[in-house]
Amino acid sequence: MKKKIVSEDYEEEKKEKRSNVNMDKNTKKKSNAQKAMPVMIVVIVSLVIILICTLIAYYQVNKSSKQNANILEGVYTSSYYSMVDNVNNLSVDLAKYPNLSTKQAKLSTMADMSEDCSYILAGLSVLPINQENVVSATKFFNQVNGVCQAYTKALVDNKMLSQEEELVFDKIGLVVGKIKTNLNKQMDGMYDTNFNFVDAGIFDNTGMNELSSSMGDMTSANIDYPAMIFDGPFSTALETKVVKGLPKEEVSAEQAQNYLRDTVFAGRKVQITQETDSNGDISTYNFLVKTDKKSFHAQVSKRGGLLITLSGYAEGGDPIMGEEEATNMAATFANNIGFENMQAVWLEVHENVAYVNLAPVIDDIIMYPDLVKVKVDLTSQEIIGYEAVNYALNHVERQVEFNVEIDKAEELLGFDYEILKTSKTVIKLDSGKEISAYEFMLERIDGMYFYYIDATNCSIAKTMKLVSIKGVKKLV
Repeated sequence: MKKKIVSEDYEEEKKEKRSNVNMDKNTKKKSNAQKAMPVMIVVIVSLVIILICTLIAYYQVNKSSKQNANILEGVYTSSYYSMVDNVNNLSVDLAKYPNLSTKQAKLSTMADMSEDCSYILAGLSVLPINQENVVSATKFFNQVNGVCQAYTKALVDNKMLSQEEELVFDKIGLVVGKIKTNLNKQMDGMYDTNFNFVDAGIFDNTGMNELSSSMGDMTSANIDYPAMIFDGPFSTALETKVVKGLPKEEVSAEQAQNYLRDTVFAGRKVQITQETDSNGDISTYNFLVKTDKKSFHAQVSKRGGLLITLSGYAEGGDPIMGEEEATNMAATFANNIGFENMQAVWLEVHENVAYVNLAPVIDDIIMYPDLVKVKVDLTSQEIIGYEAVNYALNHVERQVEFNVEIDKAEELLGFDYEILKTSKTVIKLDSGKEISAYEFMLERIDGMYFYYIDATNCSIAKTMKLVSIKGVKKLV
């Protein structure tokens, strides 16, 4: 067995080498740490700067967002309370109008009413309301404004308003009274609950359900808005609510918008914005259409994609277009946008607006249930209004029979008359039943009449008298 020999010098040398190695390692670690220190400082400082910038940005954005929300809330609140105040003012003006005895007092009050309507319309346009609930009210206040302007012009021209014309304000007052009640009741509830327009709108992309639903009573389904269009025979035959005049197939919103751009407003530069759809008896896509000079509200049926209503405003000024031109324009417009065989069956002109009633005339038979109404601005020479609700509800292919000779039907007219015109027609009775009838337009000593003789049993189905009130003709 060999004995291991280790010298003291060798052991010392080993210890010294180990110590040197450890010193080198420590020196390297210290050197590496010293090199890493500036990098860490830079990283930490950078993170601190980023954090500070983020906090500052968040504060600024949050502060700006709150400021914007407060400003927007102020705009909504101011518009809403201003609108309510002006509805109240309009109601007061309408209530005092019947007691006014001087021309100047009437002119002053109508000027106030016209101004009230303008402020109400401004409020309705600003508020983030579901437009389906207020479209009828918007049209109504526009029409009230128009009535005030028309009557003001008549008084300025030293024309007297008839009793029936004066009574229009009574009908308007009833509607405004109901709107006033609804709004004031709603306003009290909003005040009690600290209602916030902006907060309500954040969680409701359909347009302020809480606000809109309480304004729901402003729709035409709940308020009997008085007609502001001068109508001919059977212009309000809306007894049935079954939509028979539209195809079953539905069009898309894009197709409806293209129809407006390419057909209804063909050749004109327009900007079209879709509003809230209507889903009543006649479901429609609703649009705001802006041209260079005017804005229109348009409703296009989802079934079949036909124009149901178009609402615009007349320009002031003297008429340029004649009655025959206006009649031809209305008929051409209706036929061009998809309503076939339309011919004028009634014309009335009031101020610078022509009201033209059209109906399909098939085999020389006037289809009154399918009536369409058109408004023509005689100053700007363009269509500013259109309504095809009757057509949408009633239009069908009909097998029409006339079993009674016209001479036999004429025997029911009595004596002392002059026949001005005779026509074959289909009319809708108050019961909703459609019948074929001879229309006799005749003049008696006390005025003009329309007689409708049932062509199946030779009986008088309906009689109407034409009453002219300061240039406005009404059938009663």
